Amino acid sequence: MDGQSLFDAAPEALLLVDEDLILHANARAIALSGRDPRGWEISDLIDGWIRTEEPFEATLLRSRAEPLPIEVRAQHTEGRVVVSIRDARELRAGREAVSQLFEAEARYRSLVEQVPAVVYEDRGHTTIYVSPQIEDILGVTPESYMQDSGMWLRMVHPDDREWVQAQSEAFLAGEGGDLDDYRMVRPDGRVVWVRDRAYAYRDDGGRVILEQGLLFDVTELKEAEARVTHMAYHDALTGLANRELFQESLLLAVERARRDQTSIGVLYLDLDNFKHLNDTMGHHAGDQLLVGLAERLRRSTRDVDLVARQSGDEFLILLADLDPVDAPGVIALVLERIGEALEDPFDLDGTAFRAHGSIGISRFPDDSHDAGTLLRHADAAMYEAKRTGPGSYRYYAA
Repeated sequence: MDGQSLFDAAPEALLLVDEDLILHANARAIALSGRDPRGWEISDLIDGWIRTEEPFEATLLRSRAEPLPIEVRAQHTEGRVVVSIRDARELRAGREAVSQLFEAEARYRSLVEQVPAVVYEDRGHTTIYVSPQIEDILGVTPESYMQDSGMWLRMVHPDDREWVQAQSEAFLAGEGGDLDDYRMVRPDGRVVWVRDRAYAYRDDGGRVILEQGLLFDVTELKEAEARVTHMAYHDALTGLANRELFQESLLLAVERARRDQTSIGVLYLDLDNFKHLNDTMGHHAGDQLLVGLAERLRRSTRDVDLVARQSGDEFLILLADLDPVDAPGVIALVLERIGEALEDPFDLDGTAFRAHGSIGISRFPDDSHDAGTLLRHADAAMYEAKRTGPGSYRYYAA
């Protein structure tokens, strides 16, 4: 509702009362009484106040105006009372209009329970109302949620819980805005992304007396964003990282290596007989080979290494955060595994095809201290390997 509660949006005068203390009055109630009655006893404002849910007539004590005959309706809910005040003269003059107003309220409440979001009201750390949509979105009943004051925080994903709690406390303290989107875990184990938008009502001292909000399910939106991000940084055919992601990762690896005094290895692989395959068996067979090679390269490298498709039949491998003493051995081991991976022929629609690849290697800090030069040196070493013969590899030498 864009920061407006049901109280403020209602065309009638409404009071929120707790233990006979007026906690909140909407704009219509303030205008009708000529004062802001928050913090008053209800009997100091309404002469003839009684605790009943039956409509009764009383007198509204107004500031700098004659007392006003009113009709009062009170709805009691768990110790708090929602009091509606109507000018008795207007009621007597137009009962039909009043009836239409109550019908509008009923339609509004019906609408609240139809919107695709969870509507909630919190007082302190207790939820005093939550709409039925919570069962569809979070898999729990409104009754169980309201009875368990700790359920919301327990359902927040463990990886998000600490910062969500911190942002929530800052919001209640008046030091923060809306929460960032976060994840919640349903009882069935499914993870749901939610967007939480709340409004806090505060007393004159800034203490929150009521919090109202909407909880939207944004799981599909988050999944779509993740797909778009993946497409932007990954090769559509092989699923490997693309050139952009490799270059960004290499830049970050060089910064870490400078800071931590570690080593980096960059491997540039180019297939020797890929053009022959495309010319003789077609591009479909070429695509099969690239997909199969991508999978073998993944298996030949460590989990922390990055394998990327540069373009066409060219692949890049980043070996980062290497101990300077162990770096030569790690690079040699990966080269050995790649060589073994290429020994077995690829099955291309029943045809066995043996692929050969030339590999160029450059190292940080031995061959360069910047990412772009490391990549160019690996490329130059790869062409030197091609001149040596199919299946060769060469380290860069100035």
